[in-house]
Amino acid sequence: MINKPVFLRAAGRLGALALLFLSLFLTPVAGPAVHGSLSPHPPPAATKPGPGASPPIFRFYPDLTGGPDAPLYDTLTIAQRQQRNLPTALPASLPCYGRRAVYLTFDDGPDPVNTPAILGILRRAGVHATFFVVGNLAEKAPAVLRQTFREGHAIGNHSYTHVYRDIYQSPAAYVAQLRRTDNVLMGILGVRPRITRAPGGAAGRFTPEYWRALAALGYKNIGWNIDSGDACGYDADQIAAAVIRQAEKNKCLWRHAIVLMHDGCGHYETVRALPAIIKYFKDRDFEFRVVNLATPPAW
Repeated sequence: MINKPVFLRAAGRLGALALLFLSLFLTPVAGPAVHGSLSPHPPPAATKPGPGASPPIFRFYPDLTGGPDAPLYDTLTIAQRQQRNLPTALPASLPCYGRRAVYLTFDDGPDPVNTPAILGILRRAGVHATFFVVGNLAEKAPAVLRQTFREGHAIGNHSYTHVYRDIYQSPAAYVAQLRRTDNVLMGILGVRPRITRAPGGAAGRFTPEYWRALAALGYKNIGWNIDSGDACGYDADQIAAAVIRQAEKNKCLWRHAIVLMHDGCGHYETVRALPAIIKYFKDRDFEFRVVNLATPPAW
């Protein structure tokens, strides 16, 4: 007998994935549009196409089975898209809500101590997360970034310096930071993300001009709806308690709970809190997702 809720949920996810595929692939480019492998170890990102071949434009890693669970990357920079007269703006896509879906997100890395520790916890738990990385830190820890990428987690752009007075001078200054980090990530991974998170959050910092600049160049900004409080000096118990308290209070968010945490220097209490946070969501049968174009808005 067919389990109707499971069947409907699977059908919904496949439908969202089909819409996303159609919108992504309608670009005037010959050759394969998507690379996918069922192997947990994706092929090298910087593989060069043969003579006369066009590179794939979008890539899902590590496989094509997840839809809303698969990281999405672009193999071209904004400048390369402009040179080839390809669209820079993102195609329209429908948000894909889950029955119970959680996005574990980490800002301000990669860090040579905390990020590998978090990766180990995620690996042992069998779940994936999203890491919004700072460009100048990625330059200092490329091996950690590659490990994060290889293990199937999503990488997002979190500016180059994370210095507010530089980032928020103007929309042009903000975009310049994103593009500089794009170039860093392309140099390390061979691809760049289309997802980003504004340092400190967009609220109170973004004017309409910021949103227009992001839309024109194809960046999807993602916020959060559960704040772990790990930026406030909480210890591990307080961090886990803050996440659980907000999740219990706002069950309307269970279809797309986006948890803000940090893996940067000085956040080892987050590492210690993570197993309890994962256990809470696992015990309640949450699906662990990574951020991509199908991720609903936080609010």
